[in-house]
Amino acid sequence: MMGARGLLLALGSAMAACSPPGPKPFDAMSGEEHLACAVDISAYTYLLAAGKVADNPELAGKAALALAWHNNAYAIPQGAGERETADLVNSKRAEVMARDEPDAIAARALACTASAVAKHEAG
Repeated sequence: MMGARGLLLALGSAMAACSPPGPKPFDAMSGEEHLACAVDISAYTYLLAAGKVADNPELAGKAALALAWHNNAYAIPQGAGERETADLVNSKRAEVMARDEPDAIAARALACTASAVAKHEAG
């Protein structure tokens, strides 16, 4: 018979195995992943403005900067200009918003924002 401590350890291990991984490190993302993050963050801001997702203070205050970092991480290596990148994000945002649930978009935007903020804080 397993004691209380053993049960708690087993439960903790099982929960850790089921927990989603943390955000992917910013520098480990491909250009397409940075673009996807920019799209998700942009979509989140539109959903927030439309009242389709709950305000998330952790995300809302950092989303604009994270969007810019992901935009740049995609655009600079591609040699893409600001207008070209904005047009691409806008078209992909419409696709994502039509296809995905608002809460799923918000969750991805939070992970993308966390990745950019971690990069910024690491220096």
